Amino acid sequence: MVFRNSRIQSRRRQFTMTNELLASEFSSNQPQEEPIVRHTELLRRLGLTIAGWLCCVLIGNTLTVSPLFAQDSQSTAASALDSIFNVRTAPDAKSMGIFQGSFLDAIRPETPSIQIAFLVDTTESMAQQLPGIREKVPQVIADLKRASGTKVEVAIVSFADSGKSNKPLVGISNGFSGDDTAVQKMIDSLQPQSGRPYFPEAVDLAVFKTLQELPWSEDEKATRWLMLITDAPPYDTSFDEPKTQSRRWYETDALVNVANQRGVNIHGLLCESAPDEHEAFLATVDKTRNFMGQLTSRTGGLMLDLSFSQIKEKVASAAKRPRADFAFVGAITDEDITQAKEEAQKQFGDLTSVRVAIMPHVPWNAMTFYHEDPGVQFASQLRYTLGRLPGVKTISSRQIEAEFLRLKSGPVDQSQWPQALCLRLRADILIVGDLRANRDLFDVQSQVYVANSAKPIAAISASGSEDILMASYLKAIPETRPTTGPMVLLAKAVSSEQASDLREFWPGILGTLNTTEQGNMLAAMDLIEKSVDISVDPALRVKDLDAAIDLLKPMASGAQANAFTYALLASASYNLAKTREEQGNADEAKGDMHSAIGYLTKAFDGRRQLNDRLLQAEIEADHALLVRKDFDAAVRRYQSITEFSEASLLKMALRAHWMLAGVQCGDWGASQATDFTPNTQLARQHLIHILAFWPESEEAHVIQKYMRWDSGDGKTGTPYFPKEGELLLTAK
Repeated sequence: MVFRNSRIQSRRRQFTMTNELLASEFSSNQPQEEPIVRHTELLRRLGLTIAGWLCCVLIGNTLTVSPLFAQDSQSTAASALDSIFNVRTAPDAKSMGIFQGSFLDAIRPETPSIQIAFLVDTTESMAQQLPGIREKVPQVIADLKRASGTKVEVAIVSFADSGKSNKPLVGISNGFSGDDTAVQKMIDSLQPQSGRPYFPEAVDLAVFKTLQELPWSEDEKATRWLMLITDAPPYDTSFDEPKTQSRRWYETDALVNVANQRGVNIHGLLCESAPDEHEAFLATVDKTRNFMGQLTSRTGGLMLDLSFSQIKEKVASAAKRPRADFAFVGAITDEDITQAKEEAQKQFGDLTSVRVAIMPHVPWNAMTFYHEDPGVQFASQLRYTLGRLPGVKTISSRQIEAEFLRLKSGPVDQSQWPQALCLRLRADILIVGDLRANRDLFDVQSQVYVANSAKPIAAISASGSEDILMASYLKAIPETRPTTGPMVLLAKAVSSEQASDLREFWPGILGTLNTTEQGNMLAAMDLIEKSVDISVDPALRVKDLDAAIDLLKPMASGAQANAFTYALLASASYNLAKTREEQGNADEAKGDMHSAIGYLTKAFDGRRQLNDRLLQAEIEADHALLVRKDFDAAVRRYQSITEFSEASLLKMALRAHWMLAGVQCGDWGASQATDFTPNTQLARQHLIHILAFWPESEEAHVIQKYMRWDSGDGKTGTPYFPKEGELLLTAK
């Protein structure tokens, strides 16, 4: 049997888990280990010797004010509890390895109520975890109420190993409560208890009594959860010591049967032990993992094993993120989205659009997505340009790259790649081609494909210096005399008033730069675009954004600096701030946001140089919001973008709706303004518009994640939306 450690420091052995990603594969036939007896067992067997008496005193001290119970600010249990039910910070299930799913996904949308019983191990080995658990349980309850949007009742029960059959539970007689004051008293009752003499606990008895004696709801639709938090296993089946009444009380099968009969899902947090109990923890962790894994997987619950480094890193990273306030905006349903589409159709007519995928203009056999390649830079410039035209939706370069690499590694013949990419990307049009340079002149040859044709339906040719190449290319598109639906829509878009602005825009921007600077600006645009994809690892996004800023900064310090360079730097710095906040680096995020506001101010000062009225309007709106703090003016300017371009489905209208939703939620400091009153119902309408007209955008994905969109029921699972902008504001 494994004994608890004495206060004497012993040499700790190193332990490496080589198969961390397979930790959720529990074995039900773990071999029984031989009894492990430590040097402290001899002291215990000496009875009333001085050494034994001193040991008892030391144990008694640990139950009162011993520094052993000092809080570890990075306790893994606290980090996990800080994020598992937080819609902003909960790590995705796919990133967690041992997560058999997401705890948020365990919330059934149709449930009328949730009962959750926290069953907490309060023995010495959990000493460093207890203060964090006491601190974070109220946050868990608040997160759960917000995420579920339903009634939540809580029970707090603690256990140890007292050696008495009518123990070891504390708090079970309190039952469940929905009253915050009563629940806080229960949480305060989580105080350390003795778990001696052995490391295993009467956790099986604790689980059984919690299942049997708590007043669980009999409503079939109610959700009933038992959240087991421990670091120790039950005793082996064969172990029975009458003197201390240390024994195995209930088999795992029996506990599973009782839980399933009562409709209780058992969830588990397997914690690491305090350092001086770590050797005993390592000797028994496989048994603990097997026991908790059986309980959770066989009762429809989830388990988070905090003994694994990858899991600890994930939850620690999530817990580092500042906690955002939430605004109540109300539920959103499929009916709301349909209604928004119908109203827009009445006002603007048929809102048709064309989805365009633009490949790097590089031969297929030499395809690259490296930002310094001229063919990649041209594709980035074309994607930016077409994305600002009415009725055009461009597919991100990151998504195109991912699908191309999958296609390249598969069995599809190269001659069928254009069609296959159209289908995989759900693109109406795929533009591929080649860019060739002859000194300062460029020649571009493009082919246009659609999904239902193996051959290109059109060819586009353009040439010129880099500053006028895009204007020449846009002019060439209608000259193809399109006959198919998607090309007709594209030709119509490039003949619009906005396209006329953009034909003047690029010569004004690139004409002031030398060849190297032109390439650097286009490369930076490609890097910034890639960084917007929130599915990409934050570290990679930070790397791309840092590279973009390094490319742009020299152009911002010269005499030829222009407003577009500053606007790109503001965008890169803002996205860098957002990504650093996601990583939990709040101080760095605020510094990046401060830089973004500085660049935005310079872009605002030079905005009249830009031959792009919508870009001017966007810069003015951002400046009113972030620099002047004039929320009414910001709302008017953003609103003008949506009204000007709603029927056009411009990306700029998408961003305007996003910013308006934040301001009307009270974000960006709007809730503290004395001369502005946020309107959450207007915020809700802006969120609905994003879901209706840009359902595949990153913004729509964020809304669906934060508001727990259920595609089966066609509605959000929570009526709250976070106010994230305030987390980036500097103390300016």
